[in-house]
Amino acid sequence: MRPLNTAILVEGPTDETFFRVIVFRALRDIGSTGTSAGFDLAEPLTFQRRQDKPWQRFTEQVAELTPRPDLVFFHYDGTTDPERERERSWTPMLSCWEAAEFGGSPGLPPLVELAPVREMEAWALADVELVNRLARRAPSTSDVFEADRLRDVERLSDPKRTLAEAMNTGRGRRRRRDVNEYLPLLAERARHTELRRVPSYDRWRRRTADKLRDLGFLR
Repeated sequence: MRPLNTAILVEGPTDETFFRVIVFRALRDIGSTGTSAGFDLAEPLTFQRRQDKPWQRFTEQVAELTPRPDLVFFHYDGTTDPERERERSWTPMLSCWEAAEFGGSPGLPPLVELAPVREMEAWALADVELVNRLARRAPSTSDVFEADRLRDVERLSDPKRTLAEAMNTGRGRRRRRDVNEYLPLLAERARHTELRRVPSYDRWRRRTADKLRDLGFLR
């Protein structure tokens, strides 16, 4: 079967842990549909931002890869103003990518936004039942910050805080758990149906499927 290679630029190490799994699972799920032309999926290569303005460096890194990826994802968080953050992050990345494509690095793969509204932790909270099982207790409004918004995670004002409190509700300081240890489990076990209820995730997945179709990986 035709190989499908991808790469991701993320903001930090916890993003790498989470998104490497989320992207791989989504691509595998897309490939299991009846519209798949059949492909052999490799685990995504991940890169972390190393500079204040990583656009040029990441473009160079991808251009140097052999073989080059078929599809590349650029992660940034939407924060409290998704459109402003898009202009600050996505627009310069895309401009650099297009300049390289028409300059010294022709043949760069398509670039897709990987942009949760607020933060990565909002996607990690998408499957509330899974969060509850891992916490071994259903978070209550009185115990967890903005628990009343867990069915609409993009409304959370501080997903990091909500996730930390959800995973440690009712625990004393000595028994608190490192939330980062649970990110791989949340990424591996979150149901696709629950993830797709999150608008920014569903938008990313549909854009990814469109690019795969353009590249001939989907019919």
